[in-house]
Amino acid sequence: MAGFLDEFRRKVLAPLHKEEEVEPEEVDDKIALGVLLWLVAEADEKFLPEEEKKMEEILTSYAKISEEDMAYVMGAIKEAARERIDLYRFTNEVSKDLDYQMKISILENLFRVACSDKELDDKELETIRKIANLFRLSHRDFIKAKIRVKKEFGLAAAGL
Repeated sequence: MAGFLDEFRRKVLAPLHKEEEVEPEEVDDKIALGVLLWLVAEADEKFLPEEEKKMEEILTSYAKISEEDMAYVMGAIKEAARERIDLYRFTNEVSKDLDYQMKISILENLFRVACSDKELDDKELETIRKIANLFRLSHRDFIKAKIRVKKEFGLAAAGL
């Protein structure tokens, strides 16, 4: 990936991981997923411990981040959040290498973070909708992912 992620690596990742040489490809997808998860978690202006815990669970299982690397990855994600990334540029660059199933999986994980506090806030929902649109996923895909994850968390399916 070039462009925005190159700039992101230079500004954010390099200062955080000075001691070791890390291949950019090893962290790009993990950081990208984490940044999107973080954007959803903070969309309602209440970044809760449950949301951070769910992010770490997703990054551990989905992105196979080890415990020793988690602090580095979470640090990079937090730094990216402080940078206030351009969601359009970021998502456009990240999504071009993702297949349809990967995009659906990311969408579901975004809902998992949003639902981890047992409520789906309107601001979180709108952030996920923007990302789904930028991923060029259909409204039907968006609704199906929302319903699946809400059921997973035991949340009422009303208000679709």
